[in-house]
Amino acid sequence: MRRHIKPAVVLTTLAALTLSAFGTGAADAAGTAGGTADSGPTSRAAADSISWNQWNQGTARVNKRIMERFTSEFLRTGDPALARKFISPDIVMHFGGRTQQGRDTYLGIVAANMKAFPDLRWTVEDMRAEGDTVAIRYTMTGTHIGPFAGVEATGRAIRAESMAFYRLAHGKIVEERAQLDMLSILQQMRAIPAA
Repeated sequence: MRRHIKPAVVLTTLAALTLSAFGTGAADAAGTAGGTADSGPTSRAAADSISWNQWNQGTARVNKRIMERFTSEFLRTGDPALARKFISPDIVMHFGGRTQQGRDTYLGIVAANMKAFPDLRWTVEDMRAEGDTVAIRYTMTGTHIGPFAGVEATGRAIRAESMAFYRLAHGKIVEERAQLDMLSILQQMRAIPAA
């Protein structure tokens, strides 16, 4: 009977060690290591499910904390030194139907946006995390002082909604899928007529 308990104990202990690396949930996972005398497939599947759920929730919490720092520290400044802390060198970005790659490309996009809107602010309206993905709903505000989307400076105040999904690995953003309300921005710049 001990032979059947050991794999479950080893698996639960490994899950506890993984959670302790994330700094959360380790005590709960370790608490399941004592197990019960019932070592049938149902109890092992339940233990595996609990361990997976705890790992998934722990990962989500860590990733959410990383993104809270990304939005409050990096997005405010666009600082390349901070970018190295938060963004993978091989990040893949999906914006407006295009796919681009690389941290330098990302920094170029950020710099161009900050040139177009020197007072650019991204306000986090909502943030949700699950596993390796964090979803953020932003409000973007700024004054159109430089060229943006082929439109020369208008001096107009801009406010638009944006949503982005970030996938993280090893504490860094490896993929971003973002959708900015470009129609609203172009209308506010008077580049196209308002509906």
